[in-house]
Amino acid sequence: MVEDSTNPAIINKHYTKGEVVKGIKTLALSAAMCLFAVTGAYGEAIYAVQGGGLYSADTGTGEWVELSGSWEGTELMTSFSRSLYAIQGDVLYKVARDGTWTELSDSWTGTVGLTAGDNWLYAVQNDQLYSIDPDNGSWESIPGSYDGTTHLAWSAGALMVIQNGTLYRTDPATGEYSELPSSYSGTTAAAATSSAFFVIQGDALYKVNPSTGDYENLGGGYDGATEMAAYGNYVYCIWQGTLWKTDVRTGDYESLGSSWEGTTAFCIL
Repeated sequence: MVEDSTNPAIINKHYTKGEVVKGIKTLALSAAMCLFAVTGAYGEAIYAVQGGGLYSADTGTGEWVELSGSWEGTELMTSFSRSLYAIQGDVLYKVARDGTWTELSDSWTGTVGLTAGDNWLYAVQNDQLYSIDPDNGSWESIPGSYDGTTHLAWSAGALMVIQNGTLYRTDPATGEYSELPSSYSGTTAAAATSSAFFVIQGDALYKVNPSTGDYENLGGGYDGATEMAAYGNYVYCIWQGTLWKTDVRTGDYESLGSSWEGTTAFCIL
């Protein structure tokens, strides 16, 4: 799946993005405020954790507001039915749009993936896949071994699981799975909508058909990006401390502002 890095289109796009980054005016931020955040229109706002803060950022403008603190170390966050869900240390939290939170359950230390779909949350911990009730945090294990899982997302009615460099489409009701073609070794970020799965692998952003595994290269300039979210026809990712919005229909992108360095959790609600 990794394509030739000498492809002129990829090199040019990466260079252009680098030029844009150099041209962004550095913002003066206080020690307490290190990230853009804003409350966007319902159903389409970015939520991110950086340092101890939970922030909300408008998907169109990058305007921001800080919602709440005390989120240090949070690395997993997903959205479901008007709420955020985050794992911090041992605890799974349900978080409202205003940043207020409720503790659901504990014993989640070591979780490596968290997503939501089909009325459930899903998490991988200690090589095991779990379904979690989003109302009370109770859980059940799903058959199978998930050793080596690095990314987890929900698309087209199934779990998309990257495990040991291979992409699997998994039915969480039974644990049955099918292996999709191509290699996903070196994937640094993944996200999904109801109809498409997206990965950043090496320098490039790919759009993957979640049923067949067929993929499309949306262009380069994403090397090292680890935080990504998708909504509608757009993918959002943090690259070298800047938030980028990419139109998945064309591959065109725009900057929504810098100072996102150090973001550890990222999703759209």
